[in-house]
Amino acid sequence: MRATGRLLWRARRDTAALASVVVALGAGCSNGGGRESTQSASSSAPTSKQSVSVSRSTRLLTIGSTDIQRAGTRGTVSDAVRRAALATAQRYVDSAILAPLETGKLGHDYSTVFAAGIRAAAVGADEPVLTDLSVGKTTTLNEQSTPVAVSALVDAFGTVVYVATKFAVKVQATTAKGTITIDRAVELTFEPVGRSWLVVAYRVTAARTAPTRKAPTTTPRHTTTTTKRRASTRATTTTVHGKRAS
Repeated sequence: MRATGRLLWRARRDTAALASVVVALGAGCSNGGGRESTQSASSSAPTSKQSVSVSRSTRLLTIGSTDIQRAGTRGTVSDAVRRAALATAQRYVDSAILAPLETGKLGHDYSTVFAAGIRAAAVGADEPVLTDLSVGKTTTLNEQSTPVAVSALVDAFGTVVYVATKFAVKVQATTAKGTITIDRAVELTFEPVGRSWLVVAYRVTAARTAPTRKAPTTTPRHTTTTTKRRASTRATTTTVHGKRAS
């Protein structure tokens, strides 16, 4: 039995069109100009680095493929920009997924991942799908993420306008109600805001299994029999779990 969260597609009104282009890059969308694509050899395998922010079995996000769509012939995505986008994506995973499962609360910087124009939705109506706050604190936790596919849109002047990340997160955890599996597909679109790259659009799907418990193991019990006799000094004999008491 699976409880599936709705598909979320949210973008700031003034960025929705371009954000849609960035998200579609991984599917081969063409928007004129040049295109550059690099593929990591390990893009289909789970990441394996231990998260420094979580004590249980979790993984840090790593970059997989990179796809650049250009309006002209100039511009590329620097390592610094890719690291900045990856760092914000990691903050999302840590504060929205891992923190609730470890502490029962959202990470303190969850809202700061999102740009002002989309923040109200992220902390309001969309929170149940974006986060695992509804699951609550777990007693065991195993989390793995696929390498992050990075897509970028570069304008005619060679400036990176948007960066999008696409990855999947799988969590297997134990709660007071039983074991649960959570599969989440995440697409986050970023733009520079000051010195940071913040989320201006997202598309997220969360699928959760209903908690299940192992069937209890029971030990067969002996039958208890009571026999009573009338008016005798040996009137009552009780047998409990195969032992006789007179």
